[in-house]
This record gives sequence, structure tokens and C-alpha cells, in this order.
Amino acid sequence: MHDTQKTILKRLLQENGQKYAALTRGYTYEDNVVFHLKQLLSGGLIEKPDGVYSITAKGVKNITKYDLTGLTDTGFKTLFLGFLCNHEAKYLVKEHPQGISNFYNLPSGKPHFGEKIDDGLVRTFTENTKLTLPSINFSFACLHLKTIKTSAGEVLFDDAFAIYKVTLNEAQYHKAELSPAFHWMSKDEVKDLPNRWPELDICILKNNLEPYLVYEFVSDYILD
Repeated sequence: MHDTQKTILKRLLQENGQKYAALTRGYTYEDNVVFHLKQLLSGGLIEKPDGVYSITAKGVKNITKYDLTGLTDTGFKTLFLGFLCNHEAKYLVKEHPQGISNFYNLPSGKPHFGEKIDDGLVRTFTENTKLTLPSINFSFACLHLKTIKTSAGEVLFDDAFAIYKVTLNEAQYHKAELSPAFHWMSKDEVKDLPNRWPELDICILKNNLEPYLVYEFVSDYILD
């Protein structure tokens, strides 16, 4: 797949439903971006209802084969570091507003190639909360191998989610700087969330921290 087509799919994955000008920012006529849009449309990777470009299930499946940082084809499951972070009776939940319907999950991030897991935990937690904690504050809880499929049976995501427990004290709780996408929630508030990712149900609502779980989950993500 051409790099321009990868970039277009990545932009729609991050923010679906874009008009031409926003979607093609940074490109000029010489980049032949119209040709690449036509290729994506003809291949069924994107669609254009009402003049707005949207990614399809086929497009999500194709772009998530790549590492979204460098857009290189990994061919492997993606590893995420997730955080089961709580302060007293509140849990930290991340909202993902990219699609038609928001979805909610644990805060998470990806370790870099060659990066020690301890360093990745510190870095990704800081990126999520602006709060830097020593690696000793993160204790491994469980590993989830999760495959997300559409209601039509198409695989959208296939990842390994290593979940670490983080308990904040009063000073750390008040020091954390959260973006609007992050929320402190009680179990009852988590239970009322629409479009919850399964980690929230398993780890928070059911308090199931079995060390190893493998499961499939059906969701049309941004496609419903």
C-alpha cells in the first residue's frame, strides 16, 4: 500500500468523517492525492457518504496491520500496556471519541522497539496523566489476548493487552493532569458507560484479575 494511502487511513482511524480539505492537509496536487483517494474508494477501504470520507471495516482491518507510528507492516499482534489505576473507589477511564460513537477503555500505550518494559510503563503512564511514577509503582496484574471482530465476522484488532495495577496516593491523585478524554469513575459510573471495552468489565466490574485470558469481542467500532 502506498504511504499516502496509509496516511489517509490513519487519519480516518484517528478521526473519522472528514472533509477533503482536512483529510488531505499537507498534500499538494503533485502528490496525486485524488488518485489515492479513488484507489481507497474503489478498494472499499473508505467511503464517501454525503461528501464526507469515512473508513470502512475493510479499511480498519488493513491499516491496523501496520505500526501506526511509522506505518510499517509488523505482521504481529500489537502489544499494549494498560493501566488499572485507582484512587480509593475511583478508577481512571479513557474515552476514545474518534468514531460515530465514543468507546471507553483503560488508559494504555505501546512500548517502543528495544525499550525496557519498566521504561515503557513509566513513559506511557506519564503520557496519559502527566504524572511520572517510579517503575516500582506498577505491578503486573494480567495479560489479555483480545480479538475484536465486527458483527459480520471481520477482524478489526488483534492485540495483547498487558495490564498493570497502579494505586495513587492522595498527593499523586491531585498532581495528575488529565486531558478531557480521561475520567475518574466509580464502579457504578463505569457500569453505566455505553460501548465499554471488555477490559473495563473484566478488571473493574468483575474484579477478575486472572493472570491470562483469551477472548473475542464483537464491536462495529466506528462503523455502526
